[in-house]
Amino acid sequence: MKKILVVDDTKNIREMLKTFLEMEGFTVFEAKNAEEALNIFNTENIDLIFTDIKLPNVSGTELLKQIKKNNRFVTIIVMTAFGPIKNAVECTKYGAAAYLQKPFTTKRVKAVLEEVLRKDTLKKDLNSYITLAKKLIEEEDYPKAEEVLNKALTIDNQNWEIYHLIGR
Repeated sequence: MKKILVVDDTKNIREMLKTFLEMEGFTVFEAKNAEEALNIFNTENIDLIFTDIKLPNVSGTELLKQIKKNNRFVTIIVMTAFGPIKNAVECTKYGAAAYLQKPFTTKRVKAVLEEVLRKDTLKKDLNSYITLAKKLIEEEDYPKAEEVLNKALTIDNQNWEIYHLIGR
C-alpha cells in the first residue's frame, strides 16, 4: 500500500485529501508545515507527497527542493490557490510531477493521481527494460537486447542511455 503525505496549512484541505485518499486505499499522513512534513518524511517510507506552495515559515517550493535533494525518486504534486505559470515552471524544474490548482474536486485529484502513478509505472518499466537489456548485452544476446531496447524507446524516445545501449 502506497504511503502519501499531505502538506497544507489549511485543515480542511488536509482532511478532504486524507479522506479521499484513504477511500482510494492509501495510507495518509498529514503535516501543516514543512518542518512537520520533513519529520514524517524522514521517519516513514513516503511514496507520494501533495504539498501546498504557500506554507508558513518554509515555502512548499523550498520543501520540494529539500525532499528532492534527499530522495529524487519520491513523487510530488504541488497544490496552490495562486496559479501563475512561473510557479508551475519553477516547481517542475525542481522535480514536481504535477501541479494542482485550488480549488479542486476529488475528481480532479483522482485524475492527477492516476496520471502521476501511470508515469511512475512507466518509469519503473523503463528501468526494468534497461536493466534487462544490459544483462542480455553481457550475455551477448544482441537480437533479444535490441528487441527489449526498442520496447524501452516506446516509453521514452529521448533517453540517451537507451541509444547508448543500442550502439553497443
